[in-house]
Amino acid sequence: MTMTSPPFFYCSELSRGFAEKTYGTASVGDVWLLVEYPFWWASKAFQDSHLSPAVKSHLNRFLKSIPRSRLLFIKRDRLGRSGEFHVFVVRCRERDPSIIQLRIKGYEELRSIDLAVIARGSGIEALSAGVIRERPLYLICTHGKRDKCCAKFGYPLYKSLSAQDTSVWQSSHVGGDRFAANLVCFPHGLFYAHMTLEMSRQVIAEYEARRVVLDKYRGRACYSYPAQAAEYFVRTEARIESLDALRQLDCTRMGEKSWRVRFAAGEGDTAETVYEARVRNVMSDFQSYNTCHAAEAKSVPQYLLDDYSVTSVGA
Repeated sequence: MTMTSPPFFYCSELSRGFAEKTYGTASVGDVWLLVEYPFWWASKAFQDSHLSPAVKSHLNRFLKSIPRSRLLFIKRDRLGRSGEFHVFVVRCRERDPSIIQLRIKGYEELRSIDLAVIARGSGIEALSAGVIRERPLYLICTHGKRDKCCAKFGYPLYKSLSAQDTSVWQSSHVGGDRFAANLVCFPHGLFYAHMTLEMSRQVIAEYEARRVVLDKYRGRACYSYPAQAAEYFVRTEARIESLDALRQLDCTRMGEKSWRVRFAAGEGDTAETVYEARVRNVMSDFQSYNTCHAAEAKSVPQYLLDDYSVTSVGA
């Protein structure tokens, strides 16, 4: 039997062509460790890096000790580097998220830093090397060795945005190759798909004004996938743009692939509005290649809104 190779394609172009729904697809993570590594990234950036085995072990212990934690390599262009490396610990909490910024002269210094203490939000005052960063961070996945779409669509976007904003960094794989160019807004961990330069500028401007853009929104890292989809539907139905307007009350599984998710608007000690969305996960009618390395086209999961309601609670 003669084996045929799949046609040449860019998975991001296929996703856009099928008008794939992007909500409910953001990578989940409460804590993100961002390590500046301004060298070549292999397909498995961290595992195949030249960090020493001792440093890798230290970072792996950190990831195992902190639930829902993630590690990314970040970098900017090499020109103008100070000889130090940046390290950021991002806490993507629903309320009061934060970025702790550190500078190290070499990666072995990481072994002497209790990253878990920082991630848990304690002992920051005693850490002379770390400061709370006031400005947001914006990551654009440019990890071309992982997927060619991240190089084709991500890197040109990074070059354009970073030329005017030093808060923009290249990132290793953030998840969702077919959504390139991917943009992540920290500390809240808002994920966006299929970004163009104009769209990215709008997202950044609105984010800094503490508003959420729903076009090409993937979701928020601190929420589960069903909760991400429910947040999108609630914001769409209620026309809520404010970043801080909602807080998740619960996410209850109602069936094998359906959930009830409730959000509240209000401070809890006064009258508040409760938004309830029932969402269902289905497989798409279309079939596409999920990555540029995929050998066959498959359906992708999509979320549907089955029911939506609004109630008032309290006096």
